[in-house]
Amino acid sequence: MAESENGQKKAYLFEIHFLRALACLMVVGVHVSATNAAMNDDSYNTFTYFLNQIGRFGTPIFALISGFLLFLPLTRKKFKLGYFLKSRISKILIPFLLWSIVYRYVRFIYEKWQFGDPMQEAITIISGNAFYHLYFVAIVVQFYIVFPLLQKLFKTQSLIMVFAFISFIISYKLYGFHPNIEGPLGDYLGGKSFMPIWIFYFAFGGFMAFYWKGITAFAKKRKWLMLILSLAIFAGAIVEYNVKGYVSNRRISNLVNIPLLSIGVVGLYPFLAKWNVIKKPLVVIGQYSMGIYLVHPLILYLMARHLPQEYWNMNYAAIMFAAVLLIAAAGIRIIQFIPFSSYFIPVPKITSSKKQPNPAAAAERQPA
Repeated sequence: MAESENGQKKAYLFEIHFLRALACLMVVGVHVSATNAAMNDDSYNTFTYFLNQIGRFGTPIFALISGFLLFLPLTRKKFKLGYFLKSRISKILIPFLLWSIVYRYVRFIYEKWQFGDPMQEAITIISGNAFYHLYFVAIVVQFYIVFPLLQKLFKTQSLIMVFAFISFIISYKLYGFHPNIEGPLGDYLGGKSFMPIWIFYFAFGGFMAFYWKGITAFAKKRKWLMLILSLAIFAGAIVEYNVKGYVSNRRISNLVNIPLLSIGVVGLYPFLAKWNVIKKPLVVIGQYSMGIYLVHPLILYLMARHLPQEYWNMNYAAIMFAAVLLIAAAGIRIIQFIPFSSYFIPVPKITSSKKQPNPAAAAERQPA
């Protein structure tokens, strides 16, 4: 449990909120740069390629945060299956299904797609193939399915270390995995939505939850070391994609990069949060991150079909990036006025310490 300088327990883990905002910015950067490249004969300039490749840290960080928020309540109280199912269905599964239908319908309208048979449509949606970004939500849902069992097996600090180690081996061994199986099963096992490929990030999130107090105490006392560490990881990533060429978010180096970068960012939070010009926008982005993740590809999709070609000049990529974020945030704010909007776009509430002294309970209200 993180504590403020005066020793008062905080209800909201702003360090994780900050990390989630960074992950959100990275993911949006990937998709803005990729859309910009697609509108320019699949070409990148130095900035858009940087945005695309550095942004590949974003999705694994989201997985780590999901694991953190799932395991954190286990450090404070017993696991309640009924509450877990109700919470995850309302905050993740229902929005995932609704947005999958929205994206299928949008493509039907613009691309004249024909809906297949009901079974094939169901497979497309469940596998996260309704649109290019939804595969990650499908991965999270898969982890939810196995989590009730995992929380029985790994519920102490020593056991969570075992889980993290086993998960590292699994993710490492599955790097580049290609099954010799035809059909939907082979497509799933060899595809990017196969959850075991990502399991280490969820497990390390659990590790951070169980060792949160020690990690934050260590990192915050060494903010300059955390800054050097974070910059070194970014520099290493730049070298990697310049030497190897295009790399994905499943690259094996992320098994080391993501844990170190996450700890580094957590350590930098108190330092960066002193400037409201940095803190306030990141608080909003972190709070809206789930909604931004779900809606920003739709904004880009519509932009690509309605904005004149001259607006897709690669020199305007930074402006396009900011525009997508602003439109997404404004759209989410408007949707919040609609009844039952939380089933469409879940937005966590930031609770003050006076109202909610237990960060584990506060974490449960956040979409993991």
